[in-house]
Amino acid sequence: RTFEDSGERKPSPKPFQSILTALDVQPEETIMIGDWEERDMVGARNVGMRTAFAKYGNVHGIEQSSADYVLEDISDLIDIVRSLNGDGQ
Repeated sequence: RTFEDSGERKPSPKPFQSILTALDVQPEETIMIGDWEERDMVGARNVGMRTAFAKYGNVHGIEQSSADYVLEDISDLIDIVRSLNGDGQ
């Protein structure tokens, strides 16, 4: 969600909680994909979401991320989701 949707900026929990409510999912069922450590990773983790650092979109020059996963390409997400779902294919 954006600032316009929630009235608050990340890493506030409000944008993250807003999207969880809109999608009717629990935090542990989600993966927040972002490219900004202080806003995306910290904010998502604080509400219980898994996190994936979009290295391919790193315009902030972040050298290391605390994210659960690092994506070199968005297609890397496929294997992550399969792994989380227990699907080895």
